[in-house]
Amino acid sequence: MKTLPIDRIRRRYRREWLLIAVDRFDRRTTTPLTGRLLAHSKQPKSLEKQAAHTKGLTYLVFGSDTLPKGYAVAF
Repeated sequence: MKTLPIDRIRRRYRREWLLIAVDRFDRRTTTPLTGRLLAHSKQPKSLEKQAAHTKGLTYLVFGSDTLPKGYAVAF
């Protein structure tokens, strides 16, 4: 897949978990800006295994701003 803005990828795959190879990020905030979709799934477990074997900077994110029930975010 070609490089796209992260927000565009997230809009296309709402309510799915996304594994993205990050191509460019904001160095000041470390926010991923563009990337290539490597995989998407309704369940994050399969993507976690794939991410562990992927070289380079990857980003595992949910496609919507609201997480599914049972998930939380920590910074």
